[in-house]
Amino acid sequence: MKIFKRIVGWSILALVLQSCIFFISDKYYQKTLLNTKVNEEIVKNHKEVDLHLSIKIPTTASKIQSSFDGKYISYYDNSKLTVINSYTGKSDIVGDIDNSQIIYSKWQPDVDSMSICEKKTNMKITINTFTYNADTNKLQTPTDSSNKDITFTLSNSKDIISDIQMSPKMKIYYIKVTRNNWTSDVFNNDVNDETIRIFNSKHIGKIRTFDHKPNLIYEDTSTNLIKVSNIAWSLGNIQACLFNTDNKDNIYIGALKNGKVYKILYGSTDESVKKWTSIVLNSPVDKKLISVTKSGAIFIDSNSEGYVTNQVSKKKTSYAGTIIEITDNKIISIDNGIIKKVNLP
Repeated sequence: MKIFKRIVGWSILALVLQSCIFFISDKYYQKTLLNTKVNEEIVKNHKEVDLHLSIKIPTTASKIQSSFDGKYISYYDNSKLTVINSYTGKSDIVGDIDNSQIIYSKWQPDVDSMSICEKKTNMKITINTFTYNADTNKLQTPTDSSNKDITFTLSNSKDIISDIQMSPKMKIYYIKVTRNNWTSDVFNNDVNDETIRIFNSKHIGKIRTFDHKPNLIYEDTSTNLIKVSNIAWSLGNIQACLFNTDNKDNIYIGALKNGKVYKILYGSTDESVKKWTSIVLNSPVDKKLISVTKSGAIFIDSNSEGYVTNQVSKKKTSYAGTIIEITDNKIISIDNGIIKKVNLP
């Protein structure tokens, strides 16, 4: 009985002590939390704002290009590649290295970076490749699976790199090289970062890539036919020129009559050309006046009147000067040496 009373007594004491501790803790921590000042730190992503500055390009500039979103403008002056941030006006000379020369550069289709080909003065036919990030103003040398710099070899020191077409999602690109006898070599850099010559022809015109397929689309200028590498696909006997591919892997072509485009067709190589969408133009147009963006917008440039017309919506957008690029969102042009931008509706 005494033992039982002791147990009960100690139990009651334990409950009393526990209650006191809980009471004190509640009062203390409640007061502490209520009087604690919490500092909220908001981390903002740094995003440059277009200040709509007047960006002037030298009259001696050549090969003026725009990045995919119009943020950067590039040009060559005195054989040096200059890149201007059109939002801020800041300019940089790219790859100004002794004993080397940038012989080709092209903006990538989805980021503010350039693919660059460079030749050393003591290596006439070996071409080095680089990626230039305009946001960081840094050159990066891509390497292959063996961690070696990616290079390729020309057939002759007089060969000219005339185009590079990239498929970022497929991680491949094609390089078109025009030789001094007017034949063209096409090199392919694949997912293993190996650059090899895949074919040679006298009749390769414009080239394009798909976003989600590894194939190359190209013009056969001897027949005015459009061909796609490594698949059994044909336009039939349609004489055509190649415009672009969109982000859904549709091909956009112009049907030709007497050297001018009278109809625009687009669709997928997965279906018959008979099922493609067709837009018949009011009158034949020079193919150089037709632009197709990656979203699939089709524009015809009425340059003598200073406007472009969207061939689907029929909306007209005025601009000044000469068009450099039509992106998905805007027209970038140069007017009396000044870069102009006009938003598309």
